[in-house]
Parts: sequence; C-alpha cells; structure tokens
Amino acid sequence: MALLSVVLPNYNHARYLPRALDAILHQTRPADEVIVVDDGSTDESLSVLEGYANEHASVTFVAHGENLGAVAALNTGLAKATGIYVYMAAADDVVLPGFFELGLAGLDRNPGVGLFTGATMLHEAASGRRLGMRPAVWPRYRPGVVTRERTAQLLRRSDNWILTGASMLVKDAVDEAGGLATDLGTFADGFLVRKVALTRGFYFHPRPVAVWNVHEGSISRRTATQAKEAVRGLALYTERIRADPVFPVGYAERFGRRWRFATSRIALQLPIEGRAVIEALSVQRPLDRRLLVGLAPRLPRRLSRLTSLGWLYLRLRPTSLTRVVGTWIAARLTWKPARTAGDPRSGS
Repeated sequence: MALLSVVLPNYNHARYLPRALDAILHQTRPADEVIVVDDGSTDESLSVLEGYANEHASVTFVAHGENLGAVAALNTGLAKATGIYVYMAAADDVVLPGFFELGLAGLDRNPGVGLFTGATMLHEAASGRRLGMRPAVWPRYRPGVVTRERTAQLLRRSDNWILTGASMLVKDAVDEAGGLATDLGTFADGFLVRKVALTRGFYFHPRPVAVWNVHEGSISRRTATQAKEAVRGLALYTERIRADPVFPVGYAERFGRRWRFATSRIALQLPIEGRAVIEALSVQRPLDRRLLVGLAPRLPRRLSRLTSLGWLYLRLRPTSLTRVVGTWIAARLTWKPARTAGDPRSGS
C-alpha cells in the first residue's frame, strides 16, 4: 500500500502539465504514486503523459474516452488510489517545495485528524502577478489541530479555510464522508473537505504550500456572469448542506450569505453582465435595488465597485472583518521564503 497518492485530473492542459508534474515529482518527499486522469483531451496531453509515465515509475495515467468533467475524473483517480493519504491536484496549479513533507509530518504526528491544509498563493495565470492569498481568514495563527468541535464553532464567524489544492486528506476519511458528489459540480470538493473537518478535525499550517493560478475563463468567473447558473448553484449547495446532519444548524444560511458575497465580489470585477448576477443573488430589499442597481452603476468604475462591495459586506456579513485584518497582519509577519521542511506540532 502506498503512503501518499496524488490524483491529477487533466483536460486540454498539455502546456501546463509539465510544470504541475515537475513540481509534484520534485518534492522533498515525493508521492508514492501519481495518477493522472485525462478527461478526453483533444490537445497533446496524452503525448505528454506518455513521456512522464515512461520516465517516472510513480506516474500512471488513465484516459477517459470523452470529457466527463473534473469531478468524474477525480473519482476515477480516487478509485485507483492505494495511498493512506491522497492529494487532489490540478493541472494548471503548482505545489510549492516541501508541501508533501510538511503535510505528512503533520498528519503522522496528529493521528485521528481527517486532513492537513496550508495556505495558498493566488497568481494571475496570464501574467504571474500575485493577486493575494487564501484563506482570507486563518482558523488559527500557529500550526496545529483544529478539532471537529472547534470547526463547528469557527463556522459561525468565518469559512473556506480549506482549499483542496493546499490540502492532503486521509483516504478513509474521504470514503467515510461519501467522496465527491458529482451533482455538486465545482462545489464537490468544498463540500467534502468541510464534512471531513466537521467529523475528524484538521491540521492547519499557515505556511503557503501551493499556487492557485486564476484564469480569466475560470468556472467561478463564468458563474459570476450567468445569473440563472448562480441562483441554481446557491439553491443546490445550501439545500445539500441543510439536509446533511454533519453540518451545524444554521450553517446553510451562513454559507449562502458567504457564497452570495463571494460570487458578487467576482461579478463586480467583470463587465456589465455581472450586475445581473448581483441583482439575482443579493438584491433582496428595495434599498438594495436603489443602491446596487440604481446608484452604483452610475458611479466611476472604482468607486462603483467599492460602494457595492461595502454595501454587500454590511448586508451579508460574510466573515469577521477583524479576523481578515488579523490574518493579513499575521501573514505579513510570519511568511518567509518556502523552505524544504517544517516542524508541525499538535495544538488545541
């Protein structure tokens, strides 16, 4: 049995695959197996994968005959994974040096938790320009364990601390939580990691372990221009959370407010069609309409965005502003150039 399995779905990302695979293969503690699932690519992806499989014994790949979607590709890979731990990678993102060593050490020293997660750097894919970091709010400021009870408490004030691209999961915790639900689409991994954290707790390290490359045509940005899709997604996600007893009472409503804010924030960065999404998701009172639909679009672009964002924050209260500021300060004070290994310690 392998200790760490990497599952990497790919669809027409031949130009990014070498960068992603090289970062995975050159970790200080390499993965025991790397399973790439090609999801019906029509570019040179299969040729790239054949080359890596011939050169690296740990790399294997599976080819879907047609494009079934990222969740289906991940499920194919997870079914083949033999590791105790699993990392779900992305072909267009990059893991940073020392990630796997850091994650395995954290999980090994804290048996019983369901996953390890670190911080993520956000870069603009086209230019490489740094856009920021995630999570915007850290669940704790020092490396350590967040228990399942503490997870439920923290969800009252903030959310989205666990990004899949910066997380290593215990495989049987994934199976226990039901794996990735295909009907949830892009939220399937978010739903899964929240369930794992709420049933087993997790280990958080504030060190950046991955780079998330943000594309102009990303699914989140496409959703932010399609009002019907945004409303459908909101209804589906909140209903699934409300129906699952693992999630705390009232969390579905909090998640819904946070999701509306996040989607509206992206929509504000986009052309005028984004306003239709904001209107569909966040206009619930006459004053909302007067400000977000009537006044804000008539203001200069930057002032319009700031006015809309400020009003949405006041109305939706997605997270604790003091925790956002505290996380920003902590990151400035503690982040250092990536090292090859860390020293995970358990905490409360």
